[in-house]
Amino acid sequence: MTTVALLASQQPTEALTLGARWSKAGDDVTVVLLDGATVILRQDHAAAELLTTAQDAGVTIWAHDAAVNEHAVTPGLPVEVVGLDRVAALIGDAATRVQWW
Repeated sequence: MTTVALLASQQPTEALTLGARWSKAGDDVTVVLLDGATVILRQDHAAAELLTTAQDAGVTIWAHDAAVNEHAVTPGLPVEVVGLDRVAALIGDAATRVQWW
């Protein structure tokens, strides 16, 4: 099993889709929504169903606290709102593979 962090600042759909695929294959995947990617958390977002699909596949989803506040998003799903210190700890771990969109 590989630990994977997918950081999405502009293209959350790709990160969530890829994360779901890798999680189903047995990887431990965390998708971190940064900047504009947090707008997918809005219930009326066209791709919001991908959040549930990814979570059902075993993906952990984090949203950057400052981005959530900046975009006035209120997460409706069990998405953890985290500070950059948590993100830094995840991606700073030598065992974590990181990709950024």
